[in-house]
Amino acid sequence: MAERPAQGKGQSETGACSRRRRTERLASQDEGPRDRAMTQIVSDPRTAPETAIRWPEVVAGVALNLIPIAGVLFWGWSPFALIFLYWLENVVIGARTLASILTSGFTRGPVSGAGSAALGAFFTVHYGMFCFVHGMFVVLLFGNDPGATTWGGPLDLAGAAGRLFATQSNLAIGFASIVLWQAVVFVVFVMRGEAARMTPSQIMSAPYGRIIILHVTVLFGGFVLMSMGWPIVGVVLLAVFKTLADVAPALGLRGKTKTAAP
Repeated sequence: MAERPAQGKGQSETGACSRRRRTERLASQDEGPRDRAMTQIVSDPRTAPETAIRWPEVVAGVALNLIPIAGVLFWGWSPFALIFLYWLENVVIGARTLASILTSGFTRGPVSGAGSAALGAFFTVHYGMFCFVHGMFVVLLFGNDPGATTWGGPLDLAGAAGRLFATQSNLAIGFASIVLWQAVVFVVFVMRGEAARMTPSQIMSAPYGRIIILHVTVLFGGFVLMSMGWPIVGVVLLAVFKTLADVAPALGLRGKTKTAAP
């Protein structure tokens, strides 16, 4: 008879545990999708939706892109110098993408690193041909604007770059701003863990879509402005549009959560 109270106490504790488990289960069922998403983001920040604005990247992108606008307004850059500078950005993006390919490969070990080196060599040839052809069109279409100088034809892209840097005031500062911006993009890419999450092949294909859309728009806009006699307002608007295109990913304009391109 003395054991009955202890048995009743054990049953009471078991019943309390059961009720507590039911309460916790019901609470988890009542948790909304937003709460579950926030829990997932806290446990893994890389899954944060891309609609979140990344203000440091926005500020850095706008600040660095103001330099080409200042070049047109205050340093007397020709429209051709501005568009050629945007073509040079293609080359810098290619170098940054190659660095991302190699970083992603070697974070997975030496075998994957060797594979990423081969993939990087293919990317260099393929992307280099794309840049070269695009540069030819830039020189053919805009190389005779009022501020341009003469060189050895549309195939002489190095000569065009050399003469522009020699004749356009502070153009080297604009190029340095492009290099700095791409370096920032690469550092963010590594710090956010994208090098380990994206495969080298995904990284290799990432820049093509953005560059094609952006620079077809730049070429088309430049052609329209050239036909209008290069109004200064139009040239500045072209630079502003390019700036918005650069910071669009940091503004969360890519849509739903997904792996960010490098």
